[in-house]
Amino acid sequence: MAPSLEWKRPTRKACDRCYELKERCARASADGICTRCSRLGLVCSTVRPVRPAGRRPHHQAHPASGTSSPSAIVENNTLDIGPWLNDVCELLPEEKELLKFLLGRPENLGFYVVSPVFQDVEQQSLAACLRSVLPVLKDAYLACAGTLKLLHRPAIAVELDKSATLHHASSAIKILRSLPVSNSRDAALCLVLGKVLALSVYTAVGAGVADICHHCLRLTSPFMDSLISCRDAEPSWNFLAVLETMDCVVHRRIPTVRVQLRNLERVDRYLGLCLPLFPYYYDLCVMSHSLVNTTNASYLVRIEKQLNDIHAAVEAWQPSHQGHLADQFQSTDIVNLLAQAKVYRLAALLVSHRLRFSFGQQDIQAHIWSKEILVELNLAQWVTKRPMQCVTLPFVVAAIEIQDPSTRVEALRAVEHYVDRFAPLVQKAVKTFLSRVWRDRDLHITSYWFDSVYKPCVVLHYTDAA
Repeated sequence: MAPSLEWKRPTRKACDRCYELKERCARASADGICTRCSRLGLVCSTVRPVRPAGRRPHHQAHPASGTSSPSAIVENNTLDIGPWLNDVCELLPEEKELLKFLLGRPENLGFYVVSPVFQDVEQQSLAACLRSVLPVLKDAYLACAGTLKLLHRPAIAVELDKSATLHHASSAIKILRSLPVSNSRDAALCLVLGKVLALSVYTAVGAGVADICHHCLRLTSPFMDSLISCRDAEPSWNFLAVLETMDCVVHRRIPTVRVQLRNLERVDRYLGLCLPLFPYYYDLCVMSHSLVNTTNASYLVRIEKQLNDIHAAVEAWQPSHQGHLADQFQSTDIVNLLAQAKVYRLAALLVSHRLRFSFGQQDIQAHIWSKEILVELNLAQWVTKRPMQCVTLPFVVAAIEIQDPSTRVEALRAVEHYVDRFAPLVQKAVKTFLSRVWRDRDLHITSYWFDSVYKPCVVLHYTDAA
């Protein structure tokens, strides 16, 4: 009998980063540093497990409707992040524990995804990115994990933990500012870094997020057409665009980009059903900015017509795929998704209304929309017994219109429920902002809340100084 030949596994050629990004990995030998990692100053490693040859088995059945649920997108063979972190020698023990806190418990990410259905998808996405480019993302992830952990134990939070979190955020900002973006792969990395950094800065500092969003969107916009096939790039891009747009609504600035709607049949993991409304919010920001110093009569007439057109379009808007929600989400999720879409639609009508009419003009209609928003928020929370994510802007726009003193007191108490629960500094700033706008309105100091002297903002460089 002929001796059996011993099969030798072929040498793996692509490093983990190039493999994850599906980029050609050019290096002289299997142990050498590839050209891309060398150029970016990254650790070139190959620690992913060897997959068995042949087709991967499918253990999950597809929904009968043919539409995959968000959780089904996650691959079945995804690694547990814990064992991988234990083997990474570049991390300190306390850093490993922080990253396990962030990435080892998908439920910890529920503070910013729109539904629990998306928690696993988001966790696996963040974990896969970290495994590919640990040196670039480490500080941003540690900053995000640190702020999140402080929220879970605020009573025993020590200044040392806060200082370490701000230090990681400052280091991540420096990395983001120096990150080269010359192709679509670089753009995808920039979006992940920007998203995680924006979340940590928003939570720890309370402001400055618009600067991060502007930087990332400006660098990555030229490559978005080539990133359509990337599962995570477009949601991250939209998330940053929406964060900046909401800031621009308050400060009468023009956002860097207008949200592009490439897939209307998908529920966005961060914005749910209301993402299609944000191109209108961008247009409202442009007109609000134009009205600041405009006195030309013909131009004002043109803006008035544009505002009327936006008003008509928003008033007629409805979510495009309500019929498929029951296949993907639980009833409580559906209630919150539909309520979120409704309050963003009403808030857009209210913003458009206040660009045309000052305080004291058409107040009855403004009060109707304001009350509808607040009732919808209260009703959804009463039905679901769960907080609704990402409704800060509609709540603030509605609360501004309150004139009854006792109702204003109730609104200030409601800030803790409807303004981002993971950002206590933002909640405090919103309370100050509302109190100041109400006072200015009662004393006839201002005619438009957009022109309020007080704006709750802190410059991003505060993080560097801290």
